[in-house]
Amino acid sequence: MVVLMKHVCSALVLAGALMCSACFQFSTVLTLKADGSGTIEQRILFTQAAVAQIRQFAALGGGKQDFDPMSEQQARDAATTMGPGVTYISSTPINSSEGVGRDIRYAFTDITQLRLDQAPPPPGSAAAPPSADSSDRVTFTLTHQPDGHVFLKIVVPQLLALGADNAAQAGSPSAEQLALLKPMLKGARLTMVVEPVGRLVRTSSPYVTDRRVTLADVDVDLLLNDDTLLERLRAAHTPEEAKTVFKGVPGLKVNFDPEITIEFEGR
Repeated sequence: MVVLMKHVCSALVLAGALMCSACFQFSTVLTLKADGSGTIEQRILFTQAAVAQIRQFAALGGGKQDFDPMSEQQARDAATTMGPGVTYISSTPINSSEGVGRDIRYAFTDITQLRLDQAPPPPGSAAAPPSADSSDRVTFTLTHQPDGHVFLKIVVPQLLALGADNAAQAGSPSAEQLALLKPMLKGARLTMVVEPVGRLVRTSSPYVTDRRVTLADVDVDLLLNDDTLLERLRAAHTPEEAKTVFKGVPGLKVNFDPEITIEFEGR
């Protein structure tokens, strides 16, 4: 997945980008009804350490020290970036030992109009305007079958090719750089789940719990705990070889197929 590689490989080498893209937990749970409508529940959480550093930088630049990484207005504005028919319902701020952020709930009328990001916006940033280019966003198609089942196809961005020829372009950090950046990345996690309303018939994803189908669950700590991972990625000359490397990381749940399908009985 392109976003995964951007936020795991490219972000590893850019400390400034890490402050905006890492030290976070970002989960998306999409509940889908047979008519194509549903809800989106998101949790955006930045660690206390990351927020403290951002606030320090803001203070040095003359900004406010009570910096909010995700305001209610930003949560409202984000609805417009997800596609037509998406509306903001409610949100609850979070400020605990775990981190600072917000639980947000949206509703949508047509899943085929959705365009979802797999990673959170930089803390404190305004929502980006909708773009016609959805190549790096998750998209959906929905079909009603003659037997009454609902067939959902999820199109996900693809892995970037890795290998010796493009290692420099990918910005792979050295072992020394990685050691310095590990504390900043600690606790970062990305999760995306789809839960149909109705009996799940089948899915191409191997990660299923009851009706919950996991598209991705990336715990960055799992990646950082493997000291050989970057070297093995550098040695991967094709996307398939890179996929094999990632599949060997225990606990990492990522669907590498370009399309994920879910079939369910609508209620």
